[in-house]
Amino acid sequence: MKKFNYFDCHADTLTCLNEEQDTLHKNHGNLDLDRADAFTKKYTQIFALWSIRKEMPENPEEKFLRLYERACTLLENERERMVWCRNGKEMEAAHQEGKAAAFLSVEDLSIMGDLGERLGDLGIRFAMLTWNYENIYGAGSPADQSGGLTDPGKNMVEKLLAQGIMMDISHLSDAGSEDIFSMTDRPVMASHSNVRDIYHKPRNLKKLQIQELILRKGLIGMNLFSEFVGENPELSDILRHMDYILNMGGEDVLALGCDLDGTSNRFPKGFTGVESIPCLREMMEKAGFGKKLTDKIFFENARNFILQNI
Repeated sequence: MKKFNYFDCHADTLTCLNEEQDTLHKNHGNLDLDRADAFTKKYTQIFALWSIRKEMPENPEEKFLRLYERACTLLENERERMVWCRNGKEMEAAHQEGKAAAFLSVEDLSIMGDLGERLGDLGIRFAMLTWNYENIYGAGSPADQSGGLTDPGKNMVEKLLAQGIMMDISHLSDAGSEDIFSMTDRPVMASHSNVRDIYHKPRNLKKLQIQELILRKGLIGMNLFSEFVGENPELSDILRHMDYILNMGGEDVLALGCDLDGTSNRFPKGFTGVESIPCLREMMEKAGFGKKLTDKIFFENARNFILQNI
């Protein structure tokens, strides 16, 4: 198989593996290094730390630290193949050594409790304030699109921006996203969100959000969760979402955020996990994207985003 560069902006793998049986190099989930190594040259993966807040104790710090330490251990066990990175320079160094690069994000900052302000100290470089419900910081997009950031949410954004943390609006309400846009002129990302005009789901981005992300030279990762792609979708349906962003001038911001291990195996027909990524690439090239544009979507756009902002 011909190998290529690959950057995925979102996977839940580190928090979904069976603690007794699975490893990052080989497991029964949607993503492991053995399968990724089969087709990748340079490879970067952003792994999300995630849990459901209502399933955590009133003071979640201890449980979050166990989640975090488990992720750290999984990455440390793969240090000969994958390097946990904190910035673009470390990512480039990992690739030069022939290793994959990993970054950490947090999906729903409320699961950290009082540790949210320590995000940078913990080596986490990306932050989503909410998941699919309302929390102390704001509202998730399925819960209330009109719910903006709370005062604690705005205070936390200011603290995270001061640490150089990248704000990620996937899962955040429309009003919350507008609040973030109003608080900073820095680039912002949507790590795993598709196009609402193509498939009307609250988790997908509306046109004005896409315009703002393009204007800011942000990043938009295409999500392969079938619920956000289309009704009974084929894998080719994700190309409609890509075309929409490209037609808006998003050639430099379009990327992949496949949501592996975060979909309960609900993918478009023709996709089963990371082993199907080469099929997506072949489909894009045959559909007329061409090698140069496909390379940008698969790797270069996200790599440049990291180098310029992290």
